[in-house]
Amino acid sequence: MKKLICMLLAMLLVVSMFAGCASDAKTNNTSDTTNNDATNDTTGDTTDDTTGDTTDDTADPLKVIYLVNGSLGDKGFYDSAASGIAMIEDQLGAETKIVEMGRDETTYESNFLDVSEQDWSLITCGTFSVKELAEDIALQFPEKNYLAFDVAIDFEKVTTGNMLGLGYYSNQGAFLAGALAAKMLLESGDARIDASQKTLGFIGSMDTTGINDFLVGYLEGIKYVDPEIKVLTSYVGSFEDVTKCMEMTTQLYNQGAQIVYAPASQSILGAATAASNANKYLIACDQDLYSQLVESDPAMAEIILTSSLKNVGESIFTAVKALQDGTMEMGQNYTLGLDSGAVGLAKNDNYTAIVPEEIQSLIDEIEGKIISGELEVSSAYNMTTEEVVALRESMA
Repeated sequence: MKKLICMLLAMLLVVSMFAGCASDAKTNNTSDTTNNDATNDTTGDTTDDTTGDTTDDTADPLKVIYLVNGSLGDKGFYDSAASGIAMIEDQLGAETKIVEMGRDETTYESNFLDVSEQDWSLITCGTFSVKELAEDIALQFPEKNYLAFDVAIDFEKVTTGNMLGLGYYSNQGAFLAGALAAKMLLESGDARIDASQKTLGFIGSMDTTGINDFLVGYLEGIKYVDPEIKVLTSYVGSFEDVTKCMEMTTQLYNQGAQIVYAPASQSILGAATAASNANKYLIACDQDLYSQLVESDPAMAEIILTSSLKNVGESIFTAVKALQDGTMEMGQNYTLGLDSGAVGLAKNDNYTAIVPEEIQSLIDEIEGKIISGELEVSSAYNMTTEEVVALRESMA
């Protein structure tokens, strides 16, 4: 019995020794890790590194807000931008919000201040009417990031590096619209077109550089096909007066315009109504108006020959994604054109059904020449007011 007790005590002693070694090994490994970290950097930095890793795993989600300098439902610029915000939410998993500020510009500053004091990752806005305000706000909140589309940021003023400007070669898409209108007028033999009139039309929302950039491209596209074609030009004097736009577009058709191009902003439905009433073709602008109307108003949709696209929504999505992967950066202006798909023509079912194949091929050829640089399109942004007026009057 005494011998058995001695044997048990001896076994317990051995187990205790191994347990002690295992404990010492764990302690030494922990100590080595700490010592290695200390050798590479300070203890404080080691704590920061650990904290940093935890932050990466639980990073704050992307939060993007869009301040609309107007209201949605324009079937143009604002709706297109809103579609980009939806893409950011759906494809990038971002938290998003849209604030419709309406047309009362006295409320814009308070809206910008409110969202800038919140925790949005990116504050998005657009067009010239908020450009200067957005620049002022960006200077007040250098820790916030702002994306402004359809404008070029003045980086001599905004030195905080927290803005990105997105511009578009609207003139390139408009050139295609002009070439298409001219070829359809002269060669299509379409029943809605009286080629003997040899007249086309343009209805713009406002006589501004942004709208005239469309005009310059359109006129040059027409001249590329036939410099003898005359172009009647009108401006609504408003971005959203649908009734006035309808009246003025009706006048263009009554004066002989066989096809009208309408960079008419929110008043675009007035131009479409006038075209439908006159049973004439309209080339819309910014969004694919045919696709938007084909189910709700097929009779109006069928007179939308095509639309010159300014894919604002896709460009906003592209920019946000590029900011994430580092291919774009804050503090820069980017201008997007045909080569990126940011502008172009809507080659939808109506376009392919109405436009003869040989004209479609010519439009594709012209598009390729613009992308390659073989064909350069002038821009109202590089022209004086007098030069724009002279071009317009030369074709009146």
